[in-house]
Amino acid sequence: MKRLNRWIAILFALVAGVPGTTWAQEILPWSIDGGITFSHFQQQVKAEVGDPRGERLVNETQFGFMAMGTYKVWQHVSVGVFLQFDRGNRHAARFDGFDSETGRTVTKDKIGGNYDEFWAGPMLRVEAQRIFGEFGYGLVGFRNDDARTDLVSSSGDSTGTLTLLPSVAWYAGIGGAIKILRELDLVIRVEYRLRYYDKREGNPFASDIEHGTQNITPYVGVRWKF
Repeated sequence: MKRLNRWIAILFALVAGVPGTTWAQEILPWSIDGGITFSHFQQQVKAEVGDPRGERLVNETQFGFMAMGTYKVWQHVSVGVFLQFDRGNRHAARFDGFDSETGRTVTKDKIGGNYDEFWAGPMLRVEAQRIFGEFGYGLVGFRNDDARTDLVSSSGDSTGTLTLLPSVAWYAGIGGAIKILRELDLVIRVEYRLRYYDKREGNPFASDIEHGTQNITPYVGVRWKF
């Protein structure tokens, strides 16, 4: 027992004596991230630059929230879970000339609407010198999309929730952390997401088709380490 106590004391002294670290940071290397994403895209037509704006050909705005919890398993490697929720609105149309009275753009065949999406799963982070790369797998996910009434399930449903295809659902990110306080960082990353949906309300799409979505999105948030 005396020998065991001696080794515990030596181990404590070694960990506590590492420059720039604390006992809590070594034994409990947890971190929690939380931040927002935002993207906006539009296209329009004008007779000349500076003319009054009419109906847009494409208009999309999206806001999102992403949270992560990770545990450091090695000096540069952490594992954990992530979750993300996005909500947006998008419309697309064809150019149909200009209004004879106002001169503003007129469109036709307009489609679109609101959408929201949630997905979550395990993740891996590799970090060195405050620069990091991440890879995540979407274990669960769903999407509601007013614009995709053209994707009908085998039961004839055209408005129900889309469910994730587990074999193709992942995200990759790269970014950096800037220290604000001892245990708080500002985090900036760019993420790439790819996911497919193959069911609506649990029923496969008609003809067994699959619906894919991908995007590149900037992220700004904070990380609390404890």
